[in-house]
Amino acid sequence: MAEKKITVGLGKRSYPIVIRTGLLADIGPALKDRQIAKRYGVVSDEHVAGLYGDVLMGSLAAAGLDAELITFPRGETSKNLQTIAMLSSRLAALGFDRRDALIALGGGVTGDITGFLASIYMRGIPFVQVPTTLLA
Repeated sequence: MAEKKITVGLGKRSYPIVIRTGLLADIGPALKDRQIAKRYGVVSDEHVAGLYGDVLMGSLAAAGLDAELITFPRGETSKNLQTIAMLSSRLAALGFDRRDALIALGGGVTGDITGFLASIYMRGIPFVQVPTTLLA
């Protein structure tokens, strides 16, 4: 698939949506070029992390980006405040701060959880969506 780029125009908060085959392996350099954060927390359910986590983490490492993979149990039942509390406690234990960002690696549940977590952690930190399903 040829690369398709869509810009969401929100003034100062505008951002690109990039769609193409093989993007997962190239995300490290793309994030490095954009200088979004000093460190990344990759949030994924245990199943998706097992399928794609190594590829994403390898791409980030190859680009010289510091990243931590943080997982939660798979499924809709993880969409609750206990999961948010566990993930935010993990971020705090790892020393994440406002200079850091989250990457949602997964489907709709992961995107919802990570988006909410990014919005409340330290009054809000950047968030990158890496969907693995069409609905995400």
